[in-house]
Amino acid sequence: MCCLSPLKLTALFLGILLSLLSLGGCRKPEPAWIILAVDGELFSDALVIIDGKQAGKLTRTLIKPDGRLYIDGILTAKLPPGHRDIPEKDDYQGTIDSLELKAGEHTILLQTEDGKTLQITASIPPGRHLVTYHSDEETLKWNNAKLQASPGSSVNVKP
Repeated sequence: MCCLSPLKLTALFLGILLSLLSLGGCRKPEPAWIILAVDGELFSDALVIIDGKQAGKLTRTLIKPDGRLYIDGILTAKLPPGHRDIPEKDDYQGTIDSLELKAGEHTILLQTEDGKTLQITASIPPGRHLVTYHSDEETLKWNNAKLQASPGSSVNVKP
């Protein structure tokens, strides 16, 4: 049977520990978190499909010029007359937050009930990302990058 001196055991332990630390240890890589928002009617209630799997659906908020506020088609509140958030015309917003993904290459598809789509391909780094689609302008903003993104198109984002 092999017997190591305390000094050799300590050196062996430190060697193993240092080799683990140099490999990154046992820490999980930091994920990517995405908040996805739509400004305007188109895609404001779209399904969100990531890498071919449904990840959720945008929550649609609609504020009418008379102050009625709808969430996913249900009258939720009535804003008082003169409230600063009452729009001149119907104001649609869609949001899904807390999408957590492994950092890396992903394909995000927005799909409406009537079949309109927008495909976003991105190599997503770890950390938090705000992605906003502006329906009226047909633009996509990913953090600070802004791209043309008309319905039916596929855009490649390099965040």
